[in-house]
Amino acid sequence: MKPNFSGLLVAILTGAALGLLLAPRSGKDTRKKITNDSDKFLKDLQDTITNGFNSIRNQYDDAKDNLTSKYNDAVDTVASRSKGAVERVERNSKH
Repeated sequence: MKPNFSGLLVAILTGAALGLLLAPRSGKDTRKKITNDSDKFLKDLQDTITNGFNSIRNQYDDAKDNLTSKYNDAVDTVASRSKGAVERVERNSKH
């Protein structure tokens, strides 16, 4: 099941707004809390995005390494078979 990021974001923002509206705090305390909460949210969002990009980069590197290995194996196999075929032709041409 895929996570619904937009739904999560709406839920977080709605919860934060309700919490601020219902909280018995002064305007100064509320502004400070909003600043702290938004800074934490943005930091968490940045960490999530960074982790996502790192995961994608690691998957790309793994796939690239896997394909490079398979390509090199195929080249080695073709080279070996070609060498064997050339040797057989040379032996047969001498007889």
